[in-house]
Amino acid sequence: MIVLGLILLVLCLVLGAGIVLSNTDSLSAEAFGVSLSNVSIGGLFLAGTAVGALAMLGLGLMLVGAARKRTKKLRMKREVHHVRSEQEVLAEENARLQAELEQERTAESQGSLAADGTDTRGKHAR
Repeated sequence: MIVLGLILLVLCLVLGAGIVLSNTDSLSAEAFGVSLSNVSIGGLFLAGTAVGALAMLGLGLMLVGAARKRTKKLRMKREVHHVRSEQEVLAEENARLQAELEQERTAESQGSLAADGTDTRGKHAR
């Protein structure tokens, strides 16, 4: 693929050089109210090629920027999903530990009642 692209690039450069060197006739050109006279056809072609190259560079920069933005957005989405799933796991673990703590507290309070015959307020059990 790279070799094919390189071959096409070299062929385009050879064709462009041939057009610029072969067409030496003069003409006048006008753009945005500015008039140029005695411009060769090859020079005008070269100017058009430069404008086309700049347009392709601008388009390439836009596509690279859009791809980078998309990649960043996908990375952030994955990170948010990971954080949310981690929060869910931690919340479940917290609920389990709270339930265990309540069971231990209940068991301790029932154990102290049975051992001394007093409830937690210091009165004798009946």
